[in-house]
Amino acid sequence: MIDDLNLGFEDHDRGRGRRRRTERWDSGAENRRQDARQDQWQQQGGWAGSGAQPRDGYDPRYDSDPRYAPDPRYDTGTQGGYDPRYAQDPRYAPDPRYDTGNQGGYDPRYAQDPRYAPDPRYDTGTQRGYDPQYDEPRYEPDPRYDTGSRAYRKLDPNYDTNARRGGFLEEGYEDGGLLPGGGDYRDDDGGGGKRRTKKTKKKRRGRSFLALFLTLILLGALGGGVYLAYDKVAGYFLTPDYDGEGTAETVMIEVKQDQLLGDIANTLVAADVVKSYKAFVSAAEANPKAKNIQPGFYKLHKQMSGEAAVNALLDPKTRDVKGVTITEGMITIQIYEKLSKELGIPVADFQKAAANPKKFIPDWWFKRLDGKGVATGVGAIEGFLFPATYEFPPKATAEQVIKIMVDHFLKVTGDMGFADAAKALNISPYEALIAASIGQAEVVKAEDYPKVSRALYNRVYKDGFPCRCLQIDSAVNYWLRISGKVPKDSSQILAGEQHNPKDPYNTFDAPKFSGLPIGPISNPGELALKGAIHPAAGAWTFFVTIDKAGTMGYATTWAGHCKNIDVAIKNGLGLEKCS
Repeated sequence: MIDDLNLGFEDHDRGRGRRRRTERWDSGAENRRQDARQDQWQQQGGWAGSGAQPRDGYDPRYDSDPRYAPDPRYDTGTQGGYDPRYAQDPRYAPDPRYDTGNQGGYDPRYAQDPRYAPDPRYDTGTQRGYDPQYDEPRYEPDPRYDTGSRAYRKLDPNYDTNARRGGFLEEGYEDGGLLPGGGDYRDDDGGGGKRRTKKTKKKRRGRSFLALFLTLILLGALGGGVYLAYDKVAGYFLTPDYDGEGTAETVMIEVKQDQLLGDIANTLVAADVVKSYKAFVSAAEANPKAKNIQPGFYKLHKQMSGEAAVNALLDPKTRDVKGVTITEGMITIQIYEKLSKELGIPVADFQKAAANPKKFIPDWWFKRLDGKGVATGVGAIEGFLFPATYEFPPKATAEQVIKIMVDHFLKVTGDMGFADAAKALNISPYEALIAASIGQAEVVKAEDYPKVSRALYNRVYKDGFPCRCLQIDSAVNYWLRISGKVPKDSSQILAGEQHNPKDPYNTFDAPKFSGLPIGPISNPGELALKGAIHPAAGAWTFFVTIDKAGTMGYATTWAGHCKNIDVAIKNGLGLEKCS
């Protein structure tokens, strides 16, 4: 409403200024001589029709075209000693011989043609109080640098340079703000850049007092609302936080692997451990030790300060550790027994939870390209319980534990591109997993995983080996274990156990048991998995451990294999000599 009232006053003043100029023009009409160019110019609407912007009392007809000599008949006397010969064409360098000293560093590119609007990009800052910081044409103008020559509603009076007529206090500036339409050359009372009279300033000050009075009334009415909103505004700038070590109530929270401070903060806020995200993050950033917060489960009090929460996560006493280490090569029934002992969950619960492994493992993992079936029963989930150290949630169920282990297996194999690498070898991921499990059971030294995998693939996928059968004792021992029997050293395994027709993991009797066994025979670690998908180059079809340090001997023929066995016997390994 205040802006509308002042706009009316402003329009009234502008109208009065235009009337005075019209009267002065009419009073001197008899002294002006018309010519053809002037008649044509007036018929086209004069300067109002051309869109040109005359400035500083300069009569635009005085210099109709800057490329020609000016017409002195229209000189208003306000050009300030400007010698028109100085710049015959503003697009080119001026001739210094005609510089009167009044050009003030004018950049001729600023106005390519004075009949049209100037280009602000070439303003040198010398155009009568213009501040070059004020107007970068690519961005919105910054009112702090207004020199008083422009009309904006929002303006900081601290930056008024009063450097141009029609400035803040003369043209629409009213102590508390700038009225619409202020600061325009058309509002001058006369030519030559003269300022308004003192009387006009007083009128405007009067309107300023009125605006101030109305503003105070409005602020008084809103005062109660402003006071009530204080707490909300203050809360926005302050960090919401609890005080102290929290309440007696506790809650269990989990810090997951690779979580950032912001992720932990969100978990704590959701559990009402801390009051705000910022309270925890700020406290953690102020504590250099916060980077040492470990993944796991923590028993924390509710409504702790951000600092107290950080300290609690760094205190080993608050960490609820249920760590269980599963080593490479362990088979499923061994893992169940260890989990039962550590977590207090019956073995039968694990067996029941794992009866249908497809609840945890994508179906495509159980496809084979060699035409054989896959393992069922107790060995159905063999190979998928990845060996690692786990921290299980307090009071976790058997199903939750198995899911955590299988998910870790899927992540590890996914990261190494296990499935794609297996397909590149023209075998299924399940077959590669079986090879990895055999390597895990047979190999001692890491460098032997790729070689053993190559020997396995040469036996079952190439024509060079007669029965395409593996004939490995580690598969015999696996069947003995899951059948509840004690595994044996290779020298003690009976022929009937090697050729048992009821053993689904039989690898000795062709053609029924040719190829890889029906399923994995252990849970392989990362190195064994990588060896299975990146086998070494070689033609080996035999391998055997030749010393107690676990060194492997490889051969491409039976005769070469027998020589390796002789070395193993000499090194104290209880193997039978080749017959």
